[in-house]
Order: sequence, then C-alpha cells, then structure tokens
Amino acid sequence: MQQKTQLALSFLLSRVLLLAFADDLECTPGFQQKEFRIAQPSEFVEDQLIVNLAFDDCEGNATLSFEVSNPDFKVKPNGDLIALKNVTEVGRTFFIHGRTEHAEDMAEITIDGGREIQGSLKEIFKNARTSAVPRQRRSIVASPILIPENQRQPFPRTAGKVVDSDRPEGSKFRLSGKGVDQEPKGLFRINENTGDVSVTRSLDRETLATYQLLVETTDVSGRIIEGPVPLDIIVIDQNDNRPIFREGPYVGHVMEGSPTDINVKLVGPISLDPVLSHR
Repeated sequence: MQQKTQLALSFLLSRVLLLAFADDLECTPGFQQKEFRIAQPSEFVEDQLIVNLAFDDCEGNATLSFEVSNPDFKVKPNGDLIALKNVTEVGRTFFIHGRTEHAEDMAEITIDGGREIQGSLKEIFKNARTSAVPRQRRSIVASPILIPENQRQPFPRTAGKVVDSDRPEGSKFRLSGKGVDQEPKGLFRINENTGDVSVTRSLDRETLATYQLLVETTDVSGRIIEGPVPLDIIVIDQNDNRPIFREGPYVGHVMEGSPTDINVKLVGPISLDPVLSHR
C-alpha cells in the first residue's frame, strides 16, 4: 500500500513539473489579445467596465503599469478598461500601452461607429504637446516587440504592430535592417497596409538577443513620407535545455487528513542554460 502511495505521489509531482514547464514554453509576453472592437454606445459611463485586457510578462507581472492614449480612460491594475467620466465623443481608435521590467506591449481599441477626432492620438506614451521651438512631428509609434525563442509552428505569426496616427491614404509601411533585408534575411516582415509585424521562423536568443530594425512610411512611388523610426525586437529566453533532477527519484509523504498547501518535498533541478540578462 505504501509503495503504491509513493508511486502515485511521484507520478503527480512529475505531472505538475511537466505542466509547469509546458506553460513556461507557451507563454508569450505582452497583451494576450492585441486588438479589440467595441461598438460605440450612446455614452461611456464613468467607472463602468468596457473590456478587460489580459497582460502577462511571463515573470509574475511585478511593476505592471498601463498608459492610455485617450486621457478620458484608464486601465486598472487588474486590466479593466474604464472611463474616468461620462464620455460621448471618443474617436475611432485609441491605444493601451502596458509595461513591466520584463515586457512592453501595445493593444489597439477600435470603436465601431466612432468619429475620427484629429489629434486624439498625439499623446500616446505622454509625448509633449507644447514646445517653445517647433519640433518635427512624429506620428509613427514603434513599441519594442518581445518574442520568445524556440517558438513552434505555425509560421509566420504576428508578433506586434507599428502604428501611424497620421498616415496618408495609400501610403505603405516599410521595414529594414538585420533580419529583414540584411542577413539573416527574411526573419521579420511587416504588412505594408496594417503595420502588423510578423516573425517567419523560430528564433534563438543565444544567436542574437536583439534585432534593431527601422520602420518608415512611403508613398506609392517609394518616396519616404516619415521615418525611419527605430523598432527593437527582443528575443526572450525560454530555457531550451530541460532542467536536470540529479538527486531523484523523489519520494514524498503526506499524512491522511493533511491541510492543503503544505510542503510535500523540496526538489532541486539544475539548469544547463547560461544566465542571460533581459534588457
């Protein structure tokens, strides 16, 4: 009987470790959904939940903060988007910027039926509006994109988005740099119409941890309208070497009627991955 109990506990522990390891591999840093469509109501009511935005930096979400391009709205620490007052005129689009020390990402909120409000996007990420000296207007927003290494098929897969709040009709996005038109060519590409940035195959952080690209907008003839603006793509370490348990097999004992959340056994895995610091 005791041997069966030990075998059952060992099996349960192995399942827990395998599930935890699988979850870690599948975690994608940033907003778990990057685009939301909301029907324009007669009025956005103060403090009323509009939508919940799930953000995960795969490290526990410590120091998570949000910024909203429209000052009439805010995102609570739990991801709930609410209005700060009763609002009727919102515009067609606004953006949510999420950030922790491990991850940074942007989500887009599209209001179906909303009217475009000129200038409503110009405060994205708290850009200053006033200056004694005229400054060059920059409407391209290229937030850093984080991609886990060793991702599995299917490819290509969308990794992030570049936004241009004042892009003229008919203009196109263009991406360049190492990983695009320089070796290793073809790793990344951008949808010239939507600004969606995609990765075409699996990345290895030990080969290159950061790709520094440039993005610009052009007219139909290829003439640059705005940019180039830097776009950083950061490869996130995902422990490509499985942890080794050199002291096993482990046997734990639980008394009948024990309360939940008690410690059963301390296991000591050893990682063969080199220690790499995130930017």
